[in-house]
Amino acid sequence: MTQEYYSIITNAGLIKNAAANSGGSPVNLTHLAVGDSNGTYYNPTGTASALQNEKHRTTLTHVAIDENNPNQLIVEAVINETVGPFYIREVGVFDSSGALFAIGKYPETFKPDLPAGSGKRLYIRMILGFASSPQVSLIISNDINNDPNFSTNVNNALAGRLVKTQNLADLPDPAAARNNINVYSKSETYFAGDYKISAQNSDHGNWLICNGQAVSRTTRAGLFALIGVSFGAGNGSTTFNLPDMRGRIPGLIGQGSGLTNRALGNSIGSEQHVLTKQELPNYNLIHTKGQGACTSGIWEDREARGGCEYRTYNLNINSGGSDQPFSVMQPTGFIGNLFIFAG
Repeated sequence: MTQEYYSIITNAGLIKNAAANSGGSPVNLTHLAVGDSNGTYYNPTGTASALQNEKHRTTLTHVAIDENNPNQLIVEAVINETVGPFYIREVGVFDSSGALFAIGKYPETFKPDLPAGSGKRLYIRMILGFASSPQVSLIISNDINNDPNFSTNVNNALAGRLVKTQNLADLPDPAAARNNINVYSKSETYFAGDYKISAQNSDHGNWLICNGQAVSRTTRAGLFALIGVSFGAGNGSTTFNLPDMRGRIPGLIGQGSGLTNRALGNSIGSEQHVLTKQELPNYNLIHTKGQGACTSGIWEDREARGGCEYRTYNLNINSGGSDQPFSVMQPTGFIGNLFIFAG
């Protein structure tokens, strides 16, 4: 497979390194430059003496022979947050005389700057291969602090970065992160035993439909600790029942002023009711008969008063009604199911 991105030592660089190997002075590498290659890639060659479109040049921070390969030279530099904005597609290393010592084809990278609203400190490392051990040295300008642990520190910083594919699972302290942005976790939003009404028709997530179903005492230990067997003991050992609220209206436990004490699991009421005699209020029936003469029929217990006959009698009223149930439901709209959060 053809290597798409690479770096090479220029002809000028090879000549200078060869002279150093023959007893001359070491090559003094001083700067690294980056460019956008005028918006399109090209394949660098040894004849290059400059980048096609240099955008920024900075002092090198580290030059060293690879500990694992003495024929490889590692060159490092950092472009700080305030530099940019531009794209990087080419990179070059220069010596103290300004000659281009090495050139590379760089994977396209955008370098923003702080004034644009996004700071990015870019660390660039080039690895250069030689036929024999290179004879180079690093010259650091006086305004740059050469940190011998620079490479290690950068690698450690990169190792501590968040990985996109982890989807925040690699956060060292998720609770602190949520607190910093005022976001609750799922466990802080709902608690075992919380209820909700939903048009859903089945269990979803940790929300269980209240249809009297039996669930595991172990798997739903948090919920079992709250409601126990108040709504049914399940199989008596490993399961327990949830409330069966199908077609029912929820009520609250406890004893309000002048009300009956209600405990968890109590259930009362019915859709219809048949009225009994004992439920009727006390009443008196009064029968009044107007005064008048009796002109026909057979009379008993008659008496005459002022020329008119009167009669006393017992009045029996036959029972009526149909003993049919009647609805006692309040006007109700049925909108969904009741669910309980299992935690």
